[in-house]
Amino acid sequence: GDSLTVGAEMGGLGDDGTIEVDAFGGRTTLQGVEQARDVDARSYEQVIVALGTNDYLDSEADFRARIDKMMKVLGTDVPVTWINVDTGTPKLAPAASGVNAALTAAADDYDNLTIADWAGYMATVDSPDELRADDEVHYSPEGYRRRARWMADLT
Repeated sequence: GDSLTVGAEMGGLGDDGTIEVDAFGGRTTLQGVEQARDVDARSYEQVIVALGTNDYLDSEADFRARIDKMMKVLGTDVPVTWINVDTGTPKLAPAASGVNAALTAAADDYDNLTIADWAGYMATVDSPDELRADDEVHYSPEGYRRRARWMADLT
């Protein structure tokens, strides 16, 4: 993951020992692909990918190529859940357009890929702005606690 996963980790993600978190602030999907090359995904029951926010300049086609690279590295033996990008702020909506469309399309091509709808979840939250930081990208401490619980429920 990227800084949003770092925040979720600070919000409690992985505290119970059932989830191993690998996240770095500013991580792009290509950086995540390089990190994934060093890990045997088959040693895990599930892989959750929380990348895309930092690929905000990508077109749908460009991000789709990044998804394909990640899925090639992760292989077909383990279920992969990829979290889409929140679309609820003027800063995030443009970033999410190419990323989320590419993720939706990719799910049809990979039997082991499921898209987790963080954008949809945030759209249903009462007072979502209270969960967001002032920069309209990151989250408040309560927002990160909420994201941590939501991510843990994906397993």
